[in-house]
Order: sequence, then structure tokens, then C-alpha cells
Amino acid sequence: MNRKSFLKTAVVAGIGALAPVDVPAVVSTSENLATTIAGPTAHYRRLEQFLSCAELAPVIDAHYQLVSRLVHGRLRSASGFAALSEVAGLAAWLAVDRGDAAAARRHYIEAVRFADRSGHPLLAPYMIASLGHFAVESGDPRQGLLLLDRAAAQLERGAPRTARAWLSSLHAVAYAAVHDRPSALAAMRRAEKLISGRQEEPRWPWVFAFDVPKLARYQSVALGQLGELRAARAAFDVAAPALRTPKPRALALVDHAFTLALSGQIGQACALATEALDIGRRYDSERVITRVRAFRASLPASASEAEALDTALVDLYERETP
Repeated sequence: MNRKSFLKTAVVAGIGALAPVDVPAVVSTSENLATTIAGPTAHYRRLEQFLSCAELAPVIDAHYQLVSRLVHGRLRSASGFAALSEVAGLAAWLAVDRGDAAAARRHYIEAVRFADRSGHPLLAPYMIASLGHFAVESGDPRQGLLLLDRAAAQLERGAPRTARAWLSSLHAVAYAAVHDRPSALAAMRRAEKLISGRQEEPRWPWVFAFDVPKLARYQSVALGQLGELRAARAAFDVAAPALRTPKPRALALVDHAFTLALSGQIGQACALATEALDIGRRYDSERVITRVRAFRASLPASASEAEALDTALVDLYERETP
């Protein structure tokens, strides 16, 4: 279903739920109810980019519990389990942002299980690939590759080009993490070919379009891991103008800081890491903060260029998050 149509239906269904008692409510069938409970999840996924975990997590936890009760009690249908899978995936993403790996893993596994029960041709590969990318970023790239391969095997031949480009980009990062240079470069070329030409509207469960800047963001990470520092910097330059939301921007900044440091530009790298750390603190993103700590650990302890970054890291233990 087209995402715009999906949200429009959700809004109409929500209005119907508030209709007077003597007027037939729009929410009169299980399918309409499933659409209605799925609607807020789409909005929360957009809000996640702008709000801190502390602000959003209680709302998502409550919504997850509500959707779970409704699906298991009244909506044991394909659309019900699809809605439950999506909110479980969002709960997993928030757990990653909070730095709670155990909760993230548990929610992703639930999201995959519910996606399987939905029978939706795109949802299960999406959730499996998301779990695989989480594994790669958690330091388990070989396990992540197995999951990404499983997602690719389940993705139908006629799946949207952007969906396949996204999955190829995740593969590129995973291959780079295990130092499989030929496979990483091949995955990047495949993704480039898939998104060349006319851009597609994102198809659910994707919310955001996967375009050239998004591809460049993954390429900059993979190329940096492969030691292709000049190409990684060029890819970041392509991705940077589209990095407008705070947390994605912070993650990109610290990833690029690694590349700059390897290029010998330690002062500039530390400046980017300090900027990323400030965003991580303001938005309560332990994921960003942990990435910045890892960057600092990669530098010599005595690096004079890291003085401001060291001060900012010490402040984590001395001041409350703004």
C-alpha cells in the first residue's frame, strides 16, 4: 500500500472512531482497526529523528503494549500482525538508540516473528535486514551478513528497486566490516545501478525514500572501512546536504570523523566528533555517545587535538544532559 494512502486511511479511520454513537463508525471491521492502530507508528517513526529517547520511549512502549493486546485479543489477522511487527521494529530501533542491546535484539526478533505471521512480502525481509544491520553495528558482522543474506533470499524478484538498493547498501557495509573488498564494491555498484534513473516513492514498510544521498551515506561508511579514504570523503560530501535531522547527522559526523582521522586530519575529525557528542547528549542518544567514545579510543591518548573532545566526554560524568 502506498504510504500516503495508508496514512490518509488511518486519519479517516481515526475520525470515524470519534463519530457520534448513532452514526456508523468507520472503525467497524478488523481491517479498519488494524489500519488505525498502525497509523500512529508511522508518525512516531518520523518523530524519532527529532525527539530524545526519554521523550519518545514511554509513548512507544505504551503503544506497543496496546497494539499487542489488540492483535492477540481481537486482530489475529495478517494486517494486525503487520501493525504489531512495525511497532516492535520501532521499539527495537529506540532500544538501539538507548544503548540497550538486549532489548533491541529481543524486539527485532519479535518484529521478525510477527512479520512472518503477517505474510507481507516486504515486511519480513525488511525486519530481518534491520536485525542484520544491527548485528553488524554491534560488532558481529559475520552474523549480520548471514541475516542480510536471509533477507535477500526472501525478497521477491519484483520487489521495489529502492528496497533492493537499500539491502545492497547494508550488504556493502557488512562486507566492508569483514574486509571482503570485492563483495563490498560489488554491492555498492549494484545499489548505484538500482537507484539510477527515476526515483520511486517509498513503499511500506519503508517510510523514507532511498535516494542518492542515502546511498552515499552507506558508501562513505563502507569505503572508510575499506581504507578508500578519498572516496569515502567524496561520498560523505554527497550525503552531507541531506543530513538535516539531528541524530542521523550525528552518526554520520562521527563515522566521517574516523575517516578524517585515518587521513591524518585529527583536529577536524575531533571537531566533528565533538559536534556529534553534543547532539547525542541533547537527544539522549547513547548510540551516538558510544560511537564518539569509540572514536576517541581509536586516537592516541596524548593527542593534543582531542583536548576539547576529552573535556566534552568528561562533562558526561559531571553535568546532566541538557
